[in-house]
Amino acid sequence: MVDVVVQRPARRVVVTAVAGAVLGLLAFAVDAVDGTAEQIMIAVVSSGLAWGSAALLAGYAAPDRRSAVTGATALLASATLVYYFLILAISRRWSGGTLADGSSAHWYGLRSLAIMTTAWLLASMIAGPSLGLLGRMTRIARLPAAALAAGTACGLLSGEGWLQVALAPPWRLWTVAGPDAVFARGALATELVQVLVPLAVLAWLASAQRLWRAWYLMLIAMAITATLSALLWHLVRATANQLG
Repeated sequence: MVDVVVQRPARRVVVTAVAGAVLGLLAFAVDAVDGTAEQIMIAVVSSGLAWGSAALLAGYAAPDRRSAVTGATALLASATLVYYFLILAISRRWSGGTLADGSSAHWYGLRSLAIMTTAWLLASMIAGPSLGLLGRMTRIARLPAAALAAGTACGLLSGEGWLQVALAPPWRLWTVAGPDAVFARGALATELVQVLVPLAVLAWLASAQRLWRAWYLMLIAMAITATLSALLWHLVRATANQLG
C-alpha cells in the first residue's frame, strides 16, 4: 500500500513532464513554419499563453496542493529543456555566425542559448507553482477565493496579448495595406487569440465551478493582473533582447 501511494504522485509528475516535452516539441516544430501560419501557431503552442494554460490545467486537475505545484513546474521545465535541447542539437541556429573580425561566433551563440535556457527555467520555477496553485484554488476553494484565483489566472495568461494590443492596436493593423498587409493580418489574428483564449478559459472555469455570482471579483482580479503581466512581459522582452 505504501508503494502505491508513493508511486502515484511520481507517476503523475512523469506524465506531466512528458506532456511538457510534447509541448516543447510542438514549439520547436513551429520554428520551421513561415508566414501568417507561424504567427498564429506561436500563439497557440509556443507562447506564454499556451504554456501557462497547460500549467494552469495541470494544477486544476491535480489531486492535492503538492501535485499542483510539482506537476505544473515539471511541465514548464520539461517543455523548456526539450525546446532548447532541440535548438542545440537539431536546428543549431546558434551556429554559423561570424564576428566583425571574421572569426566564428559559435561560443557567443552557445552562451546566448545557455543564458536563455537558464532564464526560462528560472521563470518556470516561478510560474509553475503560481499557475498550478491558481488552478487548484479555482477548483477547491470557496467562491470568493476561487473567483479571485480564476480572474488572476486569466489576467496572467492574457498579459502578453494585451501588451501586443498596446504596441500594435488592432484597428491600426486592420488598416495596413500593401506588402505588409499579410503580416499585419497575422499579427491581428495572433492578438485575438492571445486575448480571447484566456477569456474563454475564464468562462469555462466560471461555468465549471459556478463562479458567476462573483463575476465582479473575477473582473477586478483579471484587470489588475493583466496590467501587471503586460508590464512583466515588456520587461522580459527587453531583458531577452539585451541578453541575446
